[in-house]
Amino acid sequence: MKKSITRHISILLATIVLLTIGVQDVQAHGVTVTTQKIEGKYRITLASQESGLGVNILAFSISNGKTINVAYTLKKGAAASASTEIDESIVLAPFRVITTNSDNINKRPFSDIANTEFDEYIRHLHDVGITSGFSDGTFRPGNTLSRAEAAAMLSVALNLKPDDSPNTKLKDVNGHWGKKYINAILNKGIMTGYSDKTFRPNNKITVAEVCTIISKSFSFKTKSQGIFGKLKKNQWYSAYVQNVFNLKILTIEDSIYKNFTENGNISRGNFAMMLSRALSTF
Repeated sequence: MKKSITRHISILLATIVLLTIGVQDVQAHGVTVTTQKIEGKYRITLASQESGLGVNILAFSISNGKTINVAYTLKKGAAASASTEIDESIVLAPFRVITTNSDNINKRPFSDIANTEFDEYIRHLHDVGITSGFSDGTFRPGNTLSRAEAAAMLSVALNLKPDDSPNTKLKDVNGHWGKKYINAILNKGIMTGYSDKTFRPNNKITVAEVCTIISKSFSFKTKSQGIFGKLKKNQWYSAYVQNVFNLKILTIEDSIYKNFTENGNISRGNFAMMLSRALSTF
């Protein structure tokens, strides 16, 4: 089955719109990115997040029709935002926009993502408002991911309405920082609780569980078969894991594949990579 272009553009724009309505507290860093489709073109707008500095777009390049790399500079006296337009015939939506500050090409939204395999994916999720990292300016890509963290990033990426109602379906959700995101995910049936009526938000989430929730969150169009040999057969998660390899949301070139195990915990960096790829995949 295949995602329609309309659905993908809607998801891409929805995640971007979150920046302007304040759902996610994104740390000030360089620019934020919004994308609009207008009369056969995609308009990409960068808005400065640096106090007293405006933004100029210097150049852009396109990789494989799916990733648009935009170089920009920040300077006093420049407009607060700048746009460039790209003909829709040369890109395949949904696409990923990666920004680079030409004044300091090593600048990143988080201090610990440069020179990692997750760099561009985390930058993408940051610049469209899906993740803000930690208060100390780190993302901690090597840390294991909790069920609450997965629910939070995924619910924002899918533009689900946060649900902070006092009535929760599971007894350990009230009072948790991720309550409104967890409830939103539960309402959609993307994640579920346990038989004892708990969600266990602080428990670590596994590779199999992440493959499952990503497969449930999107309707992809593909007939390809991923190349991999470590998949366990006839397990509850087997079809979901195979699906993410078929879609190249995970590949055998990724470091996670070296010691691949579906029941192992997944890192924050690997989840960010998978979510970013899912958002830009048919």
